[in-house]
Amino acid sequence: MKADRAIGVHLGLVAIAAAVLGQAAPTMAAEKGKFRGTAVLLNTQFQQIKAPVGNPGGAVMMGEMEGLVFNDAKKPFLDKAHYNVVWKGDGLGAGDCLKTFTMANGDKLFATCAGKATGTGFEGSVELVGGTGAYSGIRGKGIYKLTNVSERVMWDLLEWDYELP
Repeated sequence: MKADRAIGVHLGLVAIAAAVLGQAAPTMAAEKGKFRGTAVLLNTQFQQIKAPVGNPGGAVMMGEMEGLVFNDAKKPFLDKAHYNVVWKGDGLGAGDCLKTFTMANGDKLFATCAGKATGTGFEGSVELVGGTGAYSGIRGKGIYKLTNVSERVMWDLLEWDYELP
């Protein structure tokens, strides 16, 4: 009987210790932040398909741009990341894209965009939709403003709020 009682006491102490330790364990809070970056892009691919004569849309275009993004605050978040944009647009000025940012260590951040043509380029919204490595599970929203410097070169201002799990 004493042995059974001792086992019961030990199990009770183990249960209490587990409960206390479980409550004392730190919980990881989500990391929230703001990003503002400037990028240079080079148009590497372009294709245009014209609509029949008279269609007000004129044509559908698609292409790819490659470049580099810099964190304006000089923080590590996406600083000097390779920047790839696959885009499509129409003659009415609407467009959307897929953005991929790749760090030197291979970590990636993925985003989508939707926008409208301006007199000097394109601007619109960005949605962060995931990533790998340090960017795994990232979510966020913001804006972009792409400005044409020449027929093949652009610069892009990026600004968004993000949250990592």
